[in-house]
Amino acid sequence: MVNSASDYEGFGSGFLSDHSTLFLLFANFIMIFFAIYENWNLLTIMFIYWCQSVIIGVFTFFKILNLKNFSTEGMRFSNGPALPTTGTKIGMAFFFLFHYGFFHFGYFFFLIANPFFDISSQTSFTGLTILIVIVVFFINHLFSFLYNREKDANKKQNIGKVMMFPYIRIIPMHLTIIFGSFFIMAGSPQISLILFLILKTIADVAMHIIEHRESIANKITIKLNKDIYSPGEKITGKLNLEFSRPVKAQSLKVAFIAEKIFTQSSNEESRHYRFYNHEETLDGEKAYESSTYDIILQIPSDLLIKSNDFSQTGPFATAKKYSEKLQKWSINIYLQEYDRFYIKVILDIPMSLDITKTYDVSIS
Repeated sequence: MVNSASDYEGFGSGFLSDHSTLFLLFANFIMIFFAIYENWNLLTIMFIYWCQSVIIGVFTFFKILNLKNFSTEGMRFSNGPALPTTGTKIGMAFFFLFHYGFFHFGYFFFLIANPFFDISSQTSFTGLTILIVIVVFFINHLFSFLYNREKDANKKQNIGKVMMFPYIRIIPMHLTIIFGSFFIMAGSPQISLILFLILKTIADVAMHIIEHRESIANKITIKLNKDIYSPGEKITGKLNLEFSRPVKAQSLKVAFIAEKIFTQSSNEESRHYRFYNHEETLDGEKAYESSTYDIILQIPSDLLIKSNDFSQTGPFATAKKYSEKLQKWSINIYLQEYDRFYIKVILDIPMSLDITKTYDVSIS
């Protein structure tokens, strides 16, 4: 069972071959042109990006409703873990719509009511060019939604991650409202404008990387020769890379990892602690394409002994002592622990987020 998958082909690799990305660049160039030509102020630019963020939220709502194959890993309701059902999908879509809309209502209030932003100078929100830019952004995201609709619907995505992507755009707006006001009070509006543009660019790049990683998941596959292994055996199998375009990376590594997972009944929070991690390098720096590698990983003969020792001396032992003390005061906190063994593939991407994939291994 594959637990998680993420893939990123590098910011430069294949970046301009995506039609929706080209359209997004075109929309941003139009906005930059009008901003320079008409000498827009910071508030005008922030208002346009606010409109773009609202547009993204609307299409994210429909994207969630359009999901056919999705996971709810890491998501919980008050009555237990969230299940990947149609009811969960619809409920989460409307929850996102309300929550995201509430955030943007608050930011719109700050944009209009903030006394440090002068909406009467240079331009207004009623200008034709501003409307043109907003319409271009809407067409861009409509095209992107239609262009990727079938692919997004059929690939397996975590619905929680889909909901979180648009919030990245709130970060630069939030920081600019806080810090931009101080720069304007100090008589440095241009510094505030530069600050916003830098933060917005960083957020856009981060969002592109994360979404791109999720959009091309499952291009790393692992097939083991056995379903169940014992301590002292070697894990053997095949690692397949099926990239449609070359992926530049510094190395390709595979690791066998053992974790102790603790949960407590009071908040059902899980904590992961590694007690074994052995890593092997399969290949070095190059442009990775479709290829196959042999997996050979040694399971230590004393793996289960290491697990038991960690339980007796690690964080769980300390937590158990505290729970026993609380039980004397009639406060019952039940602790549970279990082991997780898995293989992790790491494609080391320079100056970016690494490509990783995990695969659970059963140890008898």
